[in-house]
Amino acid sequence: MSDHQGDHFSKHGYALPSPLQSRLQVAIDKHPYFVIGLPLLLLYMGLVRYLRLRNVDQLKKKYGFTSEKHTYKDMTIEQAQEIERNLAEWDFPLLFEFGWIVEFLKTCTAPILSRVIVESGHFCNPDPMLAHARQQDTVCLMTAMMAQPLGSEFSSLALARINEHHNKYGDRINSDTVLWLSWMWLTGPIRWINCVGWRNLEPFEAHAMWIFWRELSLRIGCKWVPHTLEELEHFREQFEILEQKPNTYNTEMSDAIINDIIYKIPAFLKPVARKCVIAILDKEVVWANGYLPEFSPVLRRMLFMILKSWGLFQRHFCLPRIWGRVLTPVKPNSAGLVTFPDYTFPSTPFYVAPTLWNQWGPWALFDRLRGMPIPGSQFSGSGVKWESMGAKQKSPELQTKSEARVREQAKDMMSHGWGYRAKVRFQPKPIIVDKHWGEGYGARENAYSAVELERKEKNER
Repeated sequence: MSDHQGDHFSKHGYALPSPLQSRLQVAIDKHPYFVIGLPLLLLYMGLVRYLRLRNVDQLKKKYGFTSEKHTYKDMTIEQAQEIERNLAEWDFPLLFEFGWIVEFLKTCTAPILSRVIVESGHFCNPDPMLAHARQQDTVCLMTAMMAQPLGSEFSSLALARINEHHNKYGDRINSDTVLWLSWMWLTGPIRWINCVGWRNLEPFEAHAMWIFWRELSLRIGCKWVPHTLEELEHFREQFEILEQKPNTYNTEMSDAIINDIIYKIPAFLKPVARKCVIAILDKEVVWANGYLPEFSPVLRRMLFMILKSWGLFQRHFCLPRIWGRVLTPVKPNSAGLVTFPDYTFPSTPFYVAPTLWNQWGPWALFDRLRGMPIPGSQFSGSGVKWESMGAKQKSPELQTKSEARVREQAKDMMSHGWGYRAKVRFQPKPIIVDKHWGEGYGARENAYSAVELERKEKNER
């Protein structure tokens, strides 16, 4: 250290012992960029931490939530959805979607469900564009179900459209099966965020997911919905013991979903991509969907190590996004129709409005060269009505009646408060639930009747 610097430190009472001054000066002379860069790096990491935690800290401050259960036990539906949208659109958007995709493959593990879907000819169809369209309809309606303000017009129309589709196959669909599906959409993002995310969820965030999805389960017509997450977990265990089993229908449905996930990946990389998708699945999913010969535990460990490392890197070195990843339309266009961002369902561009970028941008040109679909009129680029999404009826007259029923049920939803249970023509007898499970959450209207529960118990004797 120079005499001038030494005099300066001494003058202000900061004099260092001479040996330490000498070592410090040697370090500065040998590694000047390190000495300057380290404080800047630590400052940057502190900034990243502050900005990444800002959203969740603001929610804590706004509502007084802490890790103590009593601070969030009376959380409202509106608060729960605000918290979930922060997770899905700001803090963990890609991981939230990733969790949904993985859980989507878990829905294939019960033949009671996979058979209905395969035989409907929607997800699994010789025409790949038709299969893509039906899967994209499902994703668009599900994102609307999650992101649109519950009770709003858009939310009610999306939910009513889902219910109308279930009504069509109601004699083959059981309310308990739909509740099992709802459980997966709830827990998938939670599990994956806590496993490989840049931070774990706060207890009040996991509680918000439960409060919101419990209400959604009523609005998609589940005839019994548990009061607590512990009751739901017990229900899931019982359902999977009875219904989760290997079957060719499982494999066919699961293959259709995987093919859609890897659709845009170059052909020579698709076998590798398929093995990666299978490697991240839970063991019971691999078993039930018939993928044991393709499963690689070594690849699984490698992928999880990469995902966890990326989470750590995000936590310490990546600034948060500056705009939310909104997957669902905010308002209708000038024609009264809704369009979706091209990243809502990257495989195919149904309901995506053509723009200069998605027609002639770098990725669009790359897709054109590979023969991939581009947004346009053939993919309803001008938009779609909520009530007309999904599989069409056999005739224009039946389609018109179907859309009218969707609008009517949406109107009915909007006129009711929380705890309202939509009417869906599911099978009358439950698979799992019986009278010993109690009445459950929500209004009694459209719930399992005492006669239906008694009939199930008599059949089991």
